[in-house]
Amino acid sequence: MSVPVSTNLNLNSSEHMNLQKNTNKKISVLLLDDEFEIFKKLTKVFENQEKFSVIGQASSCRIGTVMIQTYQPEIVIFNANMTSVASEEAPGIIRKMIAQSPNTRIVAIVRENSSNQIFRVLKAGASSCLSIDSIGEDLTTYLSQVLEGNIVIPPAIATQFVGVLREYYGPKPEDQPAEVIIKSLTTREKQLLLLMMKGHSYEKIAEICDITVSTVKTHFNAIFCKMGVKNRVQAIGIALRQDIQLLVEPDLILELKKNVPATNNSQVSSAASA
Repeated sequence: MSVPVSTNLNLNSSEHMNLQKNTNKKISVLLLDDEFEIFKKLTKVFENQEKFSVIGQASSCRIGTVMIQTYQPEIVIFNANMTSVASEEAPGIIRKMIAQSPNTRIVAIVRENSSNQIFRVLKAGASSCLSIDSIGEDLTTYLSQVLEGNIVIPPAIATQFVGVLREYYGPKPEDQPAEVIIKSLTTREKQLLLLMMKGHSYEKIAEICDITVSTVKTHFNAIFCKMGVKNRVQAIGIALRQDIQLLVEPDLILELKKNVPATNNSQVSSAASA
């Protein structure tokens, strides 16, 4: 049953709110969402629920945060991709909700393929991340686990989250032993890496090795992948710091010295930025 809401808020044309009277002592849930399809799926899940009761729904964060502060729901299901919310704003909104109602559990709906968003909302304090596809029969099970103090992440989301953890906290390229890097490279890749360290451009390397520039770039893409870097600047930096040239087979270095003119350090810098 809808009940009147005592508030001085003036709703604009894009905002709406609805508050239901929770008289049966069910676990209170507030929906913060402005996408009709998601709202429809959530509403269907909570129909005739014996354990959970949706006490309200807000279509904007401005209204939602006021309702959270006023009614202190036990769970807020927050669509982190609301049309009125930029993706980078979602973590700040979560922190604000927690500050207003510390005992409220925040369950964020995120894009399944947005690993960075998953990381940011969990770091901000969300108790769970759900994809739109997770909104179904299992939702109430997830919510029960959240109320027990667990961080709940469905399998599809968990895979993305683990990828983020590896990206943020996994071994950095500069932490890899030079021996590991060298062993992962083919003889041709070692040759090209040495030529790059000497400061030669892709065009010059192609000329020296009698291959096309396109082939050179293909080789370097493989080298960058194996070294865990994104470009030649990072690759040169790691190679120089690790003294990788000292681990390359002496015969290969002697062969290069016979056929390649020496290049000074300033040329290395200019080539790296090319």
